[in-house]
Amino acid sequence: MVYPEVIHGMFVDLRSITLDDAEFSYNIRADKRNRDTVGQLAPSLEAQKDFIRWQMQEPNDYYFVVLNKKGERIGLIGAYDLHDDMIEVGREVNIGEPTEIMEVDFLIRKFCKEILNIHKTCCVVYANNPKQIKNVLRRGAIEKSKVNRSGHEAIYFEQNIDVSNATINRISEMLKKLHKKLLSE
Repeated sequence: MVYPEVIHGMFVDLRSITLDDAEFSYNIRADKRNRDTVGQLAPSLEAQKDFIRWQMQEPNDYYFVVLNKKGERIGLIGAYDLHDDMIEVGREVNIGEPTEIMEVDFLIRKFCKEILNIHKTCCVVYANNPKQIKNVLRRGAIEKSKVNRSGHEAIYFEQNIDVSNATINRISEMLKKLHKKLLSE
């Protein structure tokens, strides 16, 4: 599904993926730094285009390209598989700076809560990605179970956005302070 607006942050912006992003999305997911920790990789650029075409038509499936403030594509993130007031957040890969990566997570959860009116998110993180597992736990998610995703051992997490509002507010305040500091330099 295409969200018609750009979601603006202080460090990054999110916009719906288009076919013009197919090569970028294929390459960033296929990059050797990312391919072991992202979901199933399309077998070809044409297959990636087919996925984007499908995704753009799929109800309640949002896939965003992450842009830094120079307008450079630095990542991807999605919100999809909506069921009973819970949506999965994932398809994430990002080569940005730590503050940019932090803001991406903040913006996608804000989008889920304020635009989609969803109050719970879930995510699946491959067990071979301890850095992301630590990040998910630090943001207030709760480990629910071990699962198998695309042949990989993974961990399933859930997060109540309303309950974790204090965490989201803390992240927002930290981002604002960092942004203000950068503007004063």
